[in-house]
Amino acid sequence: MSEKPTSAGNDFDYAAARAAGWSTADIEWETKSEQAAQLAVDGNIEAAAPLWRETLLVARDSFENPDPRIGTSLANAAFALRHEGSEAAAALFSEARRVWDASGLWVVGMKVDFRARSSLFHLRMEALHRDQYEATIRERHGRFAAEARQAVRALAEGGDPPARGLARWRGEKSPIFGDSRKLLAACLLLVSRS
Repeated sequence: MSEKPTSAGNDFDYAAARAAGWSTADIEWETKSEQAAQLAVDGNIEAAAPLWRETLLVARDSFENPDPRIGTSLANAAFALRHEGSEAAAALFSEARRVWDASGLWVVGMKVDFRARSSLFHLRMEALHRDQYEATIRERHGRFAAEARQAVRALAEGGDPPARGLARWRGEKSPIFGDSRKLLAACLLLVSRS
C-alpha cells in the first residue's frame, strides 16, 4: 500500500488523518471506497468493482471483526460479483450480513469523538454532561448501523441499492479522524444510487 493512494479524493486531509493515528489501511479503505461509490453512482459498476475488491483485501488484512468496514467491503464486492453474474456473490453477502449483525459490538466499543459544532456553550455542555452526550452519539451511530444492516439485507435479497449513501456521506463525514468517521464511512459508502 502506498502512503497516499492514487485513487484518493482531492479533499482528503492526509496530514490530519496521520496525526489522528490513522493507518495507511484506514486511509486507503476510505478513499478507495469513496471513489468506488462515485463510480457506482455514475452507473459505472465495472470500474467500481476492482476498487471494491481492493477495499475488501484491505479490510480483511487490516481490520478486526466486527469492524463494519469489513461488512461494507463484503457487500460491495458481492454486489459487483452479482452484477457480473457470479454465483459467488451469495456467499459474500452472507458473510457481510454476519459482520453487520455483529457490528453493534463495534459501536459499543468505539471511541466517541467529542466536538462542539457551534459555540463555547456546546463545549461546556459536552464537558458537563459527557456521559449523556456519549450515550446520544452512540444511539445516533447505532441508528446508522441499523440502517446499514437493513441495506445489506436488502442487497443480499436482490433489492436495489439504497438511495443517497454517497450524498449523505459527503454531508455527514466528520473532519475528525476517529471511530465515528470510520463507522459513518462503513454505513454510507455501501453501494448506493446517489
